[in-house]
Amino acid sequence: MKTSSPQDTYDVVVAGAGPAGVAAAIASARSGARTLLVEPQNALGGVWTSGLLSLILDAGNKPGIMKEIRERLRGREGVAENRDLYDAEVMKRVLEELCAESGVEVLLHSKVADADVEGATITRVYLECKEGRIPVTGRCFVDTTGDGDLAARAGCGFDLGRDGDGKTQPLSLMALIAGVPADDRNRNEGTSGTASCLPKDEFLESLRNTGYDPSYTRPSLFPLPNGLCALMANHQYECSGLRSADLTRATLDARREIHLTVEAMRRFGGDWDKIRLISTAAHIGVREGRRIHGLYRITVDDVASGARHADAIARCTFGIDIHTPTRQEGGGYTNEGVTSLPYDIPLRALIARDRDNLVMAGRCISGDFSAHASYRVTGNAVATGEAAGTAAALAALRDIPVATLPFSDVLERLVQGNARIAE
Repeated sequence: MKTSSPQDTYDVVVAGAGPAGVAAAIASARSGARTLLVEPQNALGGVWTSGLLSLILDAGNKPGIMKEIRERLRGREGVAENRDLYDAEVMKRVLEELCAESGVEVLLHSKVADADVEGATITRVYLECKEGRIPVTGRCFVDTTGDGDLAARAGCGFDLGRDGDGKTQPLSLMALIAGVPADDRNRNEGTSGTASCLPKDEFLESLRNTGYDPSYTRPSLFPLPNGLCALMANHQYECSGLRSADLTRATLDARREIHLTVEAMRRFGGDWDKIRLISTAAHIGVREGRRIHGLYRITVDDVASGARHADAIARCTFGIDIHTPTRQEGGGYTNEGVTSLPYDIPLRALIARDRDNLVMAGRCISGDFSAHASYRVTGNAVATGEAAGTAAALAALRDIPVATLPFSDVLERLVQGNARIAE
């Protein structure tokens, strides 16, 4: 893999190497653009790896890079046979290989700290690196930070939280557990979906029977192909992923909760007393940050009506999944009573309204609070990343604003990469 000590001009700079950012960088480099991928953590993959999420949602109908990733995971026995539950260490290696093969230049342990703008054009970004603050010039930029950090530094408009009170969905810290009794670990083997080893209601009741009441009332324990299980059993309420103090408080509280949860699980009886906490994630999972203003705003009406668009780059089949912003609202999740239909994500929702050479992908694309709770999952992040990287590369190589790029050209390139959504 190419590593980078950035000093000169790139065609495309991708900020954030989570699922969306990796896909954007691969698509950009494969389109012929010199591409830099910048990531604060020590690995590619974001919530997939540093966040230990351990499952991929809304990936089954996604072609292109998402399909490649799933196939490579299967080839390394790094994903469950009948569901998208994966080994995070195998995922890291798969993503590294794909970036290396595509010619992506990678810079870890660095993040975008600021941006220079002339008129409506971003001219350069400043990376906070071990060496200090380094300027990097680019022709086009892709914000895949999840929280819309690059777009915010560049002065773009955005929305945050739900209408009325601005509250955001809670944060969760994932963990890996060893020693789950085989009878429980294998209880749902052979079934489809992402079923917990213990049904969520049963898991909650068992925890409460020990005298422990978790902050998340839909706790899950997912069986992984490496013999471990992934635990998601905490909600850190009324914390912002945009503030370091909130992230610190949420992480410390969540880790304390995870230890208490594991201690409670050891009291389930039988061989449960042998379980062990192997690791908590390097980064807490943030469900919601800025939603950057784009040329189109995906709405709850789009989700409910199954909207179709001429410039569709992905089809979302995941329902609205709002984790309650406060504990008093139930501590679980809700679809707000909205029945979802498969709907299109248009390229326009990925193009920044306020800057000529900025594209977004992942959970910071343009949409309202409820729609975001549907399209934010990582299968859709990869699909939007592939489209964003493709559009950014084509616009950069032609030296034109992204908004003026004919969608037919983006579509042609996506078709060449086998990434066109099904009609």
